[in-house]
Amino acid sequence: MKLTPSFIQKTTFLLLLTSNLWFLPTKALAQNVVGLTTMPPRVTDLVIDPSQAQTREIKVRNDSNVDRYITTTIKDFVVTDDAGTPIQLEDVDLSQNRWAASNWLQITPTKFKLSPGETKSLVLTAVVPEDGLPGGHYAMILFTPDTVNLLNQTGSIVQSNVATLVYVTVPGDIKQDAQVKLFSAPSFSEYGPIDFDTIITNLSDVHITPEGSIKVTNMLGGKTADLTLEETNIFPYTSRDFQNTLDKKWLFGRYKAQLQAGYGTNGQALMATLFFWVIPWRIIVLALTLLAIIVALVMVIRSRPPKSSSNQSIQDLEKELEILKNKYKDRH
Repeated sequence: MKLTPSFIQKTTFLLLLTSNLWFLPTKALAQNVVGLTTMPPRVTDLVIDPSQAQTREIKVRNDSNVDRYITTTIKDFVVTDDAGTPIQLEDVDLSQNRWAASNWLQITPTKFKLSPGETKSLVLTAVVPEDGLPGGHYAMILFTPDTVNLLNQTGSIVQSNVATLVYVTVPGDIKQDAQVKLFSAPSFSEYGPIDFDTIITNLSDVHITPEGSIKVTNMLGGKTADLTLEETNIFPYTSRDFQNTLDKKWLFGRYKAQLQAGYGTNGQALMATLFFWVIPWRIIVLALTLLAIIVALVMVIRSRPPKSSSNQSIQDLEKELEILKNKYKDRH
């Protein structure tokens, strides 16, 4: 076969197209293939006494253009990173996981069909046993459509699903404590914006949702900004990272940033303070240089003799020349 330029171009295009399809992120593929939406994605208002039960409605919608046969399962989960990512646990006994709630939950129906665009309501029932420990307990309801399998990065087949997270709180003697593990910003900057990094650690027996802000004031005490913390859940004995930005370029001087947030049912408070400087030193150096040049020019100009005195000297010379001329005329 003759390798013409046209053949080479077409072959290269097909190879590039194939490689792009192969390396599409698995997460994006899962979202497109599964095509399910759960409402709500989290059930967080279940506060149940021991030996009591509550029910909630959960809806599942089929966003794909094909029929889906859904199977539901209930699993415990934990969170171990600063991003709040739930990690599914397999076959964990309640005695081995103080936060488990999967054995307390039931979903009806457990199997059902969804036509394209159809939304179905399910009943979630949570029953707390008599010996349920006070504090937070967590599980996830997985909705798995049939025949939806994807290749992961290792080449193995994985089953894709969507989930609703369920938070159950058992009232009682619950420890509620938290601390600011980190509150930082660059100590010196030439310009804004200024990034703030906050890490809050939850030392409670239940999840918390800190609500508050970072108040920034200038060296005169005037308000510069009020940055709101993102409202997000922090699971027991884990930390969460919060990012805030003072989105202003032109700043000058020493600034104070104070973190103030509340959490828990008893109005507990979190506080932290830092100071930082913003000095546009390049502009200041340039301005001082220009000022020095201007001062030097002024001094040079002032050192020159005044024009009036120079004119006076010329007039005196002209008078002397005139006198000399008259003397010579008298001699002749």
